[in-house]
Amino acid sequence: MALVAIDVGGTNVRFAVAGTSGLGEIRSMLCADYPSLAAAFAAYAAQTGVTADAASIAVAGPVQAPEVDVTNNHWRFSKAGLLAETGLERLLVVNDFTAQALAQTDPSAHGNLQVLPGTGPVDAPLLVIGPGTGLGVSALVPAGDGYVPIEGEGGHVGMSPQSDAEIELMQARRAEVPHVSAEDFVSGPGLENVYRLQAGATLGAPEIGRAALAGDGPARAAAMTMLGILGTVIADAVLTLGCWRGVVIAGGIVAQLQPLLAESPFAQRFRHQGTMGRLLSDVPVWLSVDPHAGLRGAAVAMATPSLQARVIMAD
Repeated sequence: MALVAIDVGGTNVRFAVAGTSGLGEIRSMLCADYPSLAAAFAAYAAQTGVTADAASIAVAGPVQAPEVDVTNNHWRFSKAGLLAETGLERLLVVNDFTAQALAQTDPSAHGNLQVLPGTGPVDAPLLVIGPGTGLGVSALVPAGDGYVPIEGEGGHVGMSPQSDAEIELMQARRAEVPHVSAEDFVSGPGLENVYRLQAGATLGAPEIGRAALAGDGPARAAAMTMLGILGTVIADAVLTLGCWRGVVIAGGIVAQLQPLLAESPFAQRFRHQGTMGRLLSDVPVWLSVDPHAGLRGAAVAMATPSLQARVIMAD
């Protein structure tokens, strides 16, 4: 019998068997190919022959209620119903960025790239944030010999424009939606919004990223705008939560645009000159390029003391 770690995003679902030597039988599937998480889980078990008695699931979206509605995804499931349908004995459901945070207890490990230097104190919280299909935000708070992960929906805080051009972007977006959030501009769909509102044309995020890396033009301008806004979003989160230990940027969007980071406004916007900007001057920033961080964190979640009360058991 095995513990299966599952990472459910807006686009993809990843599965792995979590063992003492690491992850095995890793598979990635398109959520759109399956009517439900239970169906995808059954397909994974059939493909691998894995017999599981426990699952730890990281989900993009709020997970506190008995029923989980995945953000940017058509899946919706009852925790108790999923436990019964899969025949599992134990089930834990956490936010996807709680899992991302639990995978970053050592932010310099697992191939993380240092984007900005610094020597943050190890006894301070660590911010983990990432633009992907949405904008995930979490933090690790030191607690004794371990950490307590913060679960929230920080990607949906209000947009904080810092230039006339960004005010125009926010106003244009406000004509489309009742609440303009950080995720509206810092995510894959957010990058598409920036490009559409700046260039007056539509293009998918992967195409915008490739065009931005290839040269100047509307795609490069959109990417630079998004990276600048990201710097402000991260600075705000660090100041709000006191994450002096540092920041890990996860998610696929910034990893794709990594060659542009040095020439982008990101560093200037993060290390800003505001009233408490001096507190950001020595906060290090890393970029996670590990595609399996969510799976690793989901596996860690099942053994995290502060999350044990959330584990549900079969009757």
